[in-house]
Amino acid sequence: MFVPDNLREINLENYSRIAVAFSGGLDSSVLLHSLVSIPEFKERVFAIHVNHGLSPNSKSWIKHCEKFCSVLGVNFIPLTIELENSKTNENILRQARYEAFFSCLEKGDVLCTAHHQDDHIETILFRILRGTGIKGLAGIEKYSQIEGIDLIRPLISYSKKDLLDYGNKFNVNWIEDESNEDLSISRNFIRKKVIPNLKNDNWPEYKNSISYLSSKAKEANEILDEIAFLDLKRCASESLDRLSILKIKELSHARAMNVLFTWLGINTHLGVSNKITDQVYKSIVLASENSNPVVTFGKRGESGSFQIRRFNNFLRHLPLTETETLSNKKVWKWNTNNPLELPTGTLSMQLSLGKGISTQLTEPGISIKGRIGGERCKPEGRSKSQKLKKLFQEYRVPPWVRDRIPLVYVGDQLAAVSDLWVCEEFVAKKDERGIVLSWADNLDNQ
Repeated sequence: MFVPDNLREINLENYSRIAVAFSGGLDSSVLLHSLVSIPEFKERVFAIHVNHGLSPNSKSWIKHCEKFCSVLGVNFIPLTIELENSKTNENILRQARYEAFFSCLEKGDVLCTAHHQDDHIETILFRILRGTGIKGLAGIEKYSQIEGIDLIRPLISYSKKDLLDYGNKFNVNWIEDESNEDLSISRNFIRKKVIPNLKNDNWPEYKNSISYLSSKAKEANEILDEIAFLDLKRCASESLDRLSILKIKELSHARAMNVLFTWLGINTHLGVSNKITDQVYKSIVLASENSNPVVTFGKRGESGSFQIRRFNNFLRHLPLTETETLSNKKVWKWNTNNPLELPTGTLSMQLSLGKGISTQLTEPGISIKGRIGGERCKPEGRSKSQKLKKLFQEYRVPPWVRDRIPLVYVGDQLAAVSDLWVCEEFVAKKDERGIVLSWADNLDNQ
């Protein structure tokens, strides 16, 4: 049985504001109603309603929710999502909803959603049927955190029937979403067709059984996480953006997959699959040393998207940027008084005596180009010029970085390669002012 006082154990008084994801359906209506019933919570509660615009009834739902909140004396925030593609799926809608919720939240706030025990059971069944690892069997967590905001599901221990009983007892008025009857939606099919067949005499305790499985999965996940972080300390070098391939290969296959899964998950909020982990292991960890494999995840420029590469026996985790190379068909004229923003990074400078590019030689003007191939430079102190390819190899510049680096020209002559080398004929003498370059690649800033 659910009563509002049950919510006191959650310690919501620790938060400045309590946001409720409010659809207007039974579950979120009960959650909002019960939170407002507790005096010390009421002044902190506000409701966020997200309109996907997919239902012809969406405008009337907004009016209903606004009136519901007005009666309770709760601040109501309606948001509308404009989806680019009409062909949406459940994951896209869920991600869009949470992005909308978080746009209204601040540090010190908490977001409460109305997921309940039946949702928890449905989620585990859905993941099993879709194909999940041990982490997926844990189901819906009561407490979690996304983008620095705490997320709490106060009703996760209560059944749909508990909420229905509460709604009827307190005359809570809610709306019914017609999409809940659409069996083409996976969760609806499980709710309407699969679960009713579990309620017969064969599995009367199916909820308890699945909840037990969930609790054991959580325990197993804690153990896997402990082992993964021990292995991360062993395999990580300096920072978590790279892992030693040689150290990974010393682990058993199971531990290697576990540490890779954890490492990938730490570096993105998009949710890494076992399929991606397996791809990284087979395509990159087991690849030959002279190969240049890459595994990408997400969309270019999207926060959390990444690419995995290997270099010098290390796995490298890098953002998946919109621009991977600096165009060799464009020329950027540079007034060195200001930093130059390029598609792959920012080039800046400072003046120094006896260092960098001699200012006495820059009268023809400075321009920036991308690498074409075949360019040569004779760094100061070298006996002869060399192709940039050879210099990059000697200085262990990763292959994916080489075509991102700006080449600095004075007139038609190559004067410097970003902040790596100044070609000898352009080096400032001891008594001359020189331009000392500084290059910040976008890969390092994300």
